[in-house]
Amino acid sequence: MFDLHSHSVYSDGTETPSKVVDIAKESGLSLFALTDHDSIAGVKEAIVRAKEVSLNLLTGCEMEVSFYAVLHLLCLGMDIDDPGFKGVIERQREYRLERNDKLTKLLYSLGYDVAPALNTDCDCVTRAHFAAALVRLGYASSMNDAYRRILGQGCPGYVKQERLSPKEVIDCTKNAGGIVVLAHPMQMKCEPAPMVDELVSLGIWGIEAHYYNATPGETKLFTSLGKAHGLNITCGSDFHGSTRPEAVIGGCYDGCDELKHTEEKLYRMFF
Repeated sequence: MFDLHSHSVYSDGTETPSKVVDIAKESGLSLFALTDHDSIAGVKEAIVRAKEVSLNLLTGCEMEVSFYAVLHLLCLGMDIDDPGFKGVIERQREYRLERNDKLTKLLYSLGYDVAPALNTDCDCVTRAHFAAALVRLGYASSMNDAYRRILGQGCPGYVKQERLSPKEVIDCTKNAGGIVVLAHPMQMKCEPAPMVDELVSLGIWGIEAHYYNATPGETKLFTSLGKAHGLNITCGSDFHGSTRPEAVIGGCYDGCDELKHTEEKLYRMFF
């Protein structure tokens, strides 16, 4: 069993990297990846703990890139000390810090002073942190309410973030010895086939057809598209901890032939 998509306190998860690894081990996984948003800050802690509990761990990071729709890529198996990859992470971090500063000021001008409740201890402050702060301060009734009325695209508190291109992220990951998987394609608000065509031309390795809230039809569609393009079929829970209890580590692995084939290939490539 494997799971290639999870988050810790270093982005918008609620558990430490060590705890996430422990949960993966307890879930019966043999292969796992920690993929915090735009951050590799928790990977070394995860590597140490994975060795202690005898769990095969791939280095990982989930990167949001510039595209005609929101696009997330899972970077896996790369050398996290590679200068090129570290440089890309730092650029993405700078873009995010710039957005967060603008967003904090914009929200304040709208009467939402989120600074006192904003968790800035993690390596990657996301919009989820702003949504949580809005809820904590009583400005929104829930995270969904915060996105729907305040933070979402077209809302008064929306600030666009500059991002790297898919090609930049894919190239730097491959140059660092890694692979790139299209994350949760069923969440993309665009035509699936042209999207996959374009990303295949840029060098993605796999597609996350098995996802924690994917319908059977969506899994079938993206498995079919992936196989038609020679992509490897992967699964990921998108574990976040207590903020997303329905996303259970290992819960997306169903033992189908495509996933078994991918797991075997990953072992040959990285272990």
